[in-house]
Amino acid sequence: MSLNSSAFPPGHVLPAQPAAHGIGKRLIVVMGVCGSGKTTIAEGLHNELGWPWLDADTLHDASSITKMRDGIPLTDTDRKAWLERCHAWLKSCAERNTGGILACSALKRAYRTMLRAQGLTVQFVYLHADEGTLHTRLSTRTGHFMPPEQLPNQLETLEPPHPDEAAWSLPTLHQPAETIAEIMGLLKASKH
Repeated sequence: MSLNSSAFPPGHVLPAQPAAHGIGKRLIVVMGVCGSGKTTIAEGLHNELGWPWLDADTLHDASSITKMRDGIPLTDTDRKAWLERCHAWLKSCAERNTGGILACSALKRAYRTMLRAQGLTVQFVYLHADEGTLHTRLSTRTGHFMPPEQLPNQLETLEPPHPDEAAWSLPTLHQPAETIAEIMGLLKASKH
């Protein structure tokens, strides 16, 4: 699937930017179940690095959003076109050499494989917390279509990344700024 940048929400694909903090541009997928803090952390990394970022939830089609809002779990078939759109956005960032930060659940290994298709090199950042913390976060957030009742299904679907998947596993029990600082440290220390 090939999409140009105009297919994505405005302001999310930016011109190439100089290296920030001495960190070379790369593709980062901040992943985890609902309530793990993906969007907050991805936006925080964007603020630090200046790279484009996207909340993958904005790429869901209307029928998938309706299903989730109604408490109906998405199937692999439902997610296929969405994952293709996520991959297209990452590929667009790679082609423009802007770096890119995608907040995306990426719950299954097969989904992460789709995001890395066509030779894309992706650093996954797997955010996790205990179920009670996740449920509390979901119960208090506003303006999102995913109801807290979907959390058990997401946890059941989740396949945590294996060591061969280029993933950093981070608990998100502390303040977002601490998690962002930890990721920045890992980015600086890794050669990519």
